[in-house]
Amino acid sequence: HKPTDKLYEILPNYLYRAGVDVVWRTNNWGEPPLHIEKIEKVAKLKELYPTADERYDGILLEGLSDVIESCSSDKQLIVLHTSTSHGPTYYSKYPAEFEHFTPVCTTVEMAKAVPEELMNAYDNTILYTDYLIHSTIQSLKGIESHSSCLIFISDHGESLGENNLYMHGVPMALAPKEQVEIPFIVWSSDNSLKVKNIDNAEQYHIFHSVLDFLDIESPIYDPEMTIFE
Repeated sequence: HKPTDKLYEILPNYLYRAGVDVVWRTNNWGEPPLHIEKIEKVAKLKELYPTADERYDGILLEGLSDVIESCSSDKQLIVLHTSTSHGPTYYSKYPAEFEHFTPVCTTVEMAKAVPEELMNAYDNTILYTDYLIHSTIQSLKGIESHSSCLIFISDHGESLGENNLYMHGVPMALAPKEQVEIPFIVWSSDNSLKVKNIDNAEQYHIFHSVLDFLDIESPIYDPEMTIFE
């Protein structure tokens, strides 16, 4: 909930203890310790939805409307932990029908790649991400019994050869903008919900914004850190 070297409880665990129905769906790795009931990795999702293609992040959207409709709590948080634009194998992160930009790089030795082909592969992952976000919003639009909100944010950007840098991981003090300037997209079914004009919205805003949207009373809630007016 704030920049610190101390260990604090993460948002899903905090909300779970507060009685929120929390669902974590992941096609990625590196999650912090999750102390919640509903953790759905790809193997479990494949069992639940045998016809789904487990190679891509689209599996995270399978049955999403049913998960929301069957929720017994009046407050719910669903995390979709994707891997779509995470290198180096950008070309393998999207279905064939999303290979709009060609030709694409198929080598993991990124320094040896043709720059245009590397960018094409990466841009195809962005196209697929756009589809995933759109599909999620369409699912939420179909659920009129709930007020819903989608927040999309990346944990980092990716270098594609600028200044001879690739992927991510450069220390923050030295990291180029390609690795630290990330998308932050918000959509809500509530047309009256307005977003503040914030020059530098970042990941710390997520904690307080979700508490605000779910109307969770908390001593650590900071109204200055919510993105909502």
